[in-house]
Amino acid sequence: MPLIYYLNFDQQTNKTERPNNWIAIGSLLLALCVMLTLGCQKTDETINEDTLQVGLLLPLSGAAASAGESARAGATLAMQDVNDFLASGESGLSVEFTIKDTGADPETALQQLKELAGEGARFVIGPYSSADAAATVDYANQEGVILLSPSSVASSLAIADDNLFRLVPSDGNQAAAVTALFDYDGIETIIPVLRDDVWGDGLIDDVSQLLGQEGKTLFTPIKYDPSNVNSADIAGQVASAINQALQQSPASEVAVYLLSFGEGASILSAAAQETDCALVKWYGSSAFANNADLINDPVAAQFAMQQGFRCPSFAPDPSAAELWEPIQQQLVSQLGRAPEVFALTSYDAVWLITEAYRNSPATPSAQSFRAALEQAAQYHYGITGRTAFDPAGDRKYAYFNFWGLSETGAGYKWEALGHYDNASGQLVID
Repeated sequence: MPLIYYLNFDQQTNKTERPNNWIAIGSLLLALCVMLTLGCQKTDETINEDTLQVGLLLPLSGAAASAGESARAGATLAMQDVNDFLASGESGLSVEFTIKDTGADPETALQQLKELAGEGARFVIGPYSSADAAATVDYANQEGVILLSPSSVASSLAIADDNLFRLVPSDGNQAAAVTALFDYDGIETIIPVLRDDVWGDGLIDDVSQLLGQEGKTLFTPIKYDPSNVNSADIAGQVASAINQALQQSPASEVAVYLLSFGEGASILSAAAQETDCALVKWYGSSAFANNADLINDPVAAQFAMQQGFRCPSFAPDPSAAELWEPIQQQLVSQLGRAPEVFALTSYDAVWLITEAYRNSPATPSAQSFRAALEQAAQYHYGITGRTAFDPAGDRKYAYFNFWGLSETGAGYKWEALGHYDNASGQLVID
């Protein structure tokens, strides 16, 4: 079991008290940690020691399979650590998973959630995508199932008092990050290419508002059906739009903005065959950062690197590096690649659900568990940093890395090429 690091947090002042050095707490101190963070001293009003059944609702196939694989790996590692953690304190509680594959399909996600609920799972990590979350949240509200998504970001789902919580900030934050990058690179005309779903539509709306405030030009979005992607046709439309844009602006001020899942690799590969597509910069989004499909497609990867392709993605707090780096290295060894950041938020999700469950009354209602989860998140400092929710139940504190590609002796790899702090508005490009 890896060492676990903790940061004192002042519940009265809501301020972090940073010690001179991180405190590494090994297995000999785990019982103390349980008392501090999981409410080990039970009362008659708290739940009985038993098995906590947690559902995982993730895309293990389809266009988001790479991210689903990462999220499952992170959650599974957390389950092992949590169970070791609890066993060391002789709590009697253990955590078990029931895993369902959504295939990144909203209808499938809803059906799988119904199956989880029928099997007794009232607490679910997922869904992964905003489209899946939108398809399942009404059922979750009706049936008293709590959803804790490690990755859904659509601003349209930032709704107070529902049963959907998100360990990532809503997309208004990502819009600010990518707009700052456009400014840094001198981009004035943007050609959006996006999934025609709740996430793609929502993110481009957020970005459009910011670009409009700055007087930049946004072309009519080129949208595609996620269930029927014709990459060659999309690339042809992009080439035509670039040709039109270059009649009004220099190539250095024009960019393509791709809002995709794993199908982005196929789109970039097709774009590599269109001469005009290579005339301008290309950018991506959070759902494509660190995706395995791109680095496994040499044509797409070479084109992406040639065009300076970068994707903003929520990042763990840099000051928590001593927490998440050991976990990430374990996941790299397991996956054979850098995981999407959602592996780390999934890791934190397991700890948060466990903490909230331990601090809930016996047979908690959805309302009482929501309150326990909000309380736990408010004062929890996980491997990704502070996990406090905003009033809509989304992560309050936002920090982004910009991911791009570099070439290795064996092929290509993703690497962080800069970062953006939403709180300060500071952009740093490496």
